[in-house]
Amino acid sequence: MFLYNDSRTKPAFPIAGLLMLILVNPALTSPPKQLTFDGKKKLSPIFTHSGKHLVFSTHSLPNRVTLEQLVLATGKRTRLLPNETAHQWDVTFSNNGRYWCYARSASSPQLQLVIRDTHENTEAIFATPEPRGTVRHPTFSPDNTHIVFGLSGPGGHQIASVNLQGQNLQKLTAAPGINTGPEYSFDGDKLVFTSSRTGNFEIYSMLADGNKLQMITNNPAMDLHPSWSPDGKWIAFTTLRDGNYEVYLMNEQGTNLVNVTNHHERDQFSAWHPNGQHLVTVSERKGRFDLYLHDLHSLTNMDALRNVDK
Repeated sequence: MFLYNDSRTKPAFPIAGLLMLILVNPALTSPPKQLTFDGKKKLSPIFTHSGKHLVFSTHSLPNRVTLEQLVLATGKRTRLLPNETAHQWDVTFSNNGRYWCYARSASSPQLQLVIRDTHENTEAIFATPEPRGTVRHPTFSPDNTHIVFGLSGPGGHQIASVNLQGQNLQKLTAAPGINTGPEYSFDGDKLVFTSSRTGNFEIYSMLADGNKLQMITNNPAMDLHPSWSPDGKWIAFTTLRDGNYEVYLMNEQGTNLVNVTNHHERDQFSAWHPNGQHLVTVSERKGRFDLYLHDLHSLTNMDALRNVDK
């Protein structure tokens, strides 16, 4: 077992400024690096080992979703839980390397949260009492004291938290619709998440205690799967605003939008490399789904982007 060591509807850029940015910054037009080649459906990738490995869920086995680890330097892939027979979704790791957790199918369609302590070699379980309840998209707090996630059950689908023993359930939202996919800001002060509370999926942020809600995107198309950059300057997210699934970047105010993937097939489930200069996506190409690594050195130059906007 390894340890982890470590909107607007109006474009933000004038057309002339965007064309200049494309000419100045080759990362906008350079192709991403393909990391996997099996074409199986994948979701929820996350970097580990200081960015040297990727862990993700995949449909590589018949009728089962499993967790796999990819070593970037060699391309070697191994199953993370080779003896597990249940489905495994949405893996995440604490930043002190001690804990990791994932959503596991207990009985269809219920998913329970599994929290593993690698120091004590123990496993804690949180399962909602709702027969059809589901836990999805967990993430550890930066101070390694609790886990937040999307929880369906009595009261709708809300953002909730538990401690590392799977206890002390707290609901951070109480809104209609689906509220899910929480991610912490780099300093742990805020959460960004997806919500359909207005009838359409949009990106929101709030303080880590659930207060001071802010709507970030406001577009007729769906915006999903937000992911905060390590320095807190960017939010990557999946959007249907171009008529297909694309991965965009924006700042916390929902401006300075940049289409990272810009492809007619599906791109989604983006995750940041710890260096903040690379983004991995699950991308469909010719009907096959693989992991692709995007170089964002030019795209994430905030000063350059602000200058284009002026």
